[in-house]
Amino acid sequence: MDGATIYNNQYTEEIQYFRDKTEGMEDRAKELGATVESEYGNVTPEVVVEQVENALTRKPDAISIVPMDEASLLPVLRQAKEQGIPTFVTGAKVEDLSLVDAFLGAENDKIGEEKAQYVVDKLNGKGTVGIIRGIKGQSFSTEQGEGYEAVLSAAPGITVVDGGYAGGYASDLGLERTENLLTRSPDIDAIIYDADDLTLGGIQAIKQRGIANDDIVITSTDGGAEALKKIQSGQIDLTVSLCGFAQGIQLLDLMDKALAGETLPDEIISKWQGYSTENIEELLKKPRSFCS
Repeated sequence: MDGATIYNNQYTEEIQYFRDKTEGMEDRAKELGATVESEYGNVTPEVVVEQVENALTRKPDAISIVPMDEASLLPVLRQAKEQGIPTFVTGAKVEDLSLVDAFLGAENDKIGEEKAQYVVDKLNGKGTVGIIRGIKGQSFSTEQGEGYEAVLSAAPGITVVDGGYAGGYASDLGLERTENLLTRSPDIDAIIYDADDLTLGGIQAIKQRGIANDDIVITSTDGGAEALKKIQSGQIDLTVSLCGFAQGIQLLDLMDKALAGETLPDEIISKWQGYSTENIEELLKKPRSFCS
């Protein structure tokens, strides 16, 4: 991989997970003698397509993309394949995996199950649980939702209140959705959020309502630095880290193999790690590359 240029297109720089993944890629690239060029689509599918099209004119040695609108990327993926550029999608799949060398990502349904089971256990199997989701139709949200449903539907003492899709992952959207949810169900016992930024906005709404930390169980996904601080202070109970830094390292190693001519599996599962009020102090002592 010495001298290779890697093009890295991600969802948004505002989310810690994507910043962590970029850092992991850059650290590993230095070790391998490669260079990473990163851009962020700023939650706009059309921008991503334009950015990737422009990147292809520069003929990078390998490409990594986080799909937002999975269908819109198909033309540029076909172009990359025609140019013989190893291409990877991470975090969310595309409709035709034959157009990419591999998909790298966590099992979102299993993460959803882990979060929901944590809530059920904390509530001793009885209570009202709200769910606030990210983007409708995106596999990150859809698959987590399948995991929530599998666990919560099997718990007869749990009542589910669907807070709907926020349409993004920003904290202001989480604040708005949580306010609406608490207006409908003021005595809710737990809220499951798709992602940390939604959660950070949500806990503002919870605080404004005067709800004590011990009176509501909060779970999330991403494992960003700010969410981990909120776990330490007891405002969030669990966030499942997608281990962005470790995933970035893994991605560069896969690209190295692809450039060496190795054939990779269509789907490669990355690891994740739950950070909770029960294990946070122990896990924070581990290096950034850690992921169980």
